[in-house]
Amino acid sequence: MYVPIHIAAVIVGLLALSGCSTFKIAYSFADNMVEDRAETYLDLSAEQRERLTQQATALIAWHRAEMLPKYASFFSAQADLATAGGWTRAQLATAIGRFRTLIEHTVKGAAPLIAEVLAEHTNPQKLAHLEARMAKNLAERRAEEAAKTRQASIDQGVKRRVDWVYRFTGPLTDAQIDIIRGYTESGSGTAMRWFENREHRQNALVAFLRTRPKKTEIAEFVSRIILRAHEVVDPDYHAILAARWAVREAMYYDILATINDEQRRKLITNLRGYAADMIELSRTKSPAL
Repeated sequence: MYVPIHIAAVIVGLLALSGCSTFKIAYSFADNMVEDRAETYLDLSAEQRERLTQQATALIAWHRAEMLPKYASFFSAQADLATAGGWTRAQLATAIGRFRTLIEHTVKGAAPLIAEVLAEHTNPQKLAHLEARMAKNLAERRAEEAAKTRQASIDQGVKRRVDWVYRFTGPLTDAQIDIIRGYTESGSGTAMRWFENREHRQNALVAFLRTRPKKTEIAEFVSRIILRAHEVVDPDYHAILAARWAVREAMYYDILATINDEQRRKLITNLRGYAADMIELSRTKSPAL
């Protein structure tokens, strides 16, 4: 994943890194995570590293004030649905659609700050460094995936999904794990296609930056290549992404339809806990500010 998506992923993916009880702790390190991801790919001078720190701080401050209340509202609404008896298929589809909209708003809001960083990396030397680091990372990950057996890849995918659901519901039953395994197996076999799409997007980013675009143009391109990459490269991949979202929706609906009373109580508690933490964080200034 090239650098704009790496940066955006930090501020939309914190829930995947921590349980409810540690969300605030994980969030306190978000700006450092943004810096670390960027430094992995960018050739930074001392002055640029200092500006990166400032941009990372500004990015998380924006996310704290503008996005966390919206995420909190989303989690509270889902807790209300869980309390009322659960989701219909239509309600779950609406919830997933709303969550995707929140991600879109996050990316669009972060894009101008990401552009401030990338605008300093459009000369040939900086671009060569960025291109080499992205290519190296992609080659390493592609080799790791190619070395796995199909079963190992499936097992890894099952574990990742089980861990995600566990953060909300607590331990899953064997039947629920079987549901996850069934959907994971049905969707296996597209990993290498994902690497191909990623290479297309990386090449598009470098080609775009080579034109020495303005910051406003970089911000627009960042939003587009993250949210609507099919408009820029590899249009066939759009259907694959749509199919993946459909599989996720079906899988989560089947799991939620089987949760027991203890899991439901845990789910409601965690959803409300995330919402409360987000509201508290949104009202508290970062220590760095």
